[in-house]
Amino acid sequence: MVRKISDKKTQLIQKLYGEGLDVAEIARIVNVSYSTAYGYTKLKQRINPETGQAFESISQLMDYQARHRINPETKKAFASRSQLMDYRARQRINPETGQAFESRSQYQEHLYKQGQKRLENKKLSSLIKRGLEELKKNQSWLARKMGVSRESASMYTRGKSIPNKERLERLFSALDVPYRTLEDLLENSH
Repeated sequence: MVRKISDKKTQLIQKLYGEGLDVAEIARIVNVSYSTAYGYTKLKQRINPETGQAFESISQLMDYQARHRINPETKKAFASRSQLMDYRARQRINPETGQAFESRSQYQEHLYKQGQKRLENKKLSSLIKRGLEELKKNQSWLARKMGVSRESASMYTRGKSIPNKERLERLFSALDVPYRTLEDLLENSH
């Protein structure tokens, strides 16, 4: 399903789309993710040939598209988007070993390690840890406050990933810090 947003935002999205703005611009103006803006605009026009109904989510559309791609290894269609993603991960070369990644999880772990080395990940991780300590709260509290899974909150806290713009704003609000963007955080930490 498409993420539920307020009626006011829904109407604004539809108005802007009717005026001919593209999905990325609508997402920026309304301050929602690209996938949310897409879900309230173009996705509603896409019909699933298997059901005759509109696709309910971008994930459903991507799963459909993946099942209509041919796996070069088996010469058969991929069974799911997950299987396609597994295949793509195994096509990537691990720069540490020079060999292909054995699995998607191995590739993901590599990406997480790379992310932890980036300055913005380190700064955000440090801010979250300090903020939670000052508030005497934990990651479970942060996850509830942000409306994300405990795993997502953990990934942000450990610097393995950076939340999207909308989640970042909820994070800063939960921690009661003055930043509005990641750039604010980086500028004020020098």
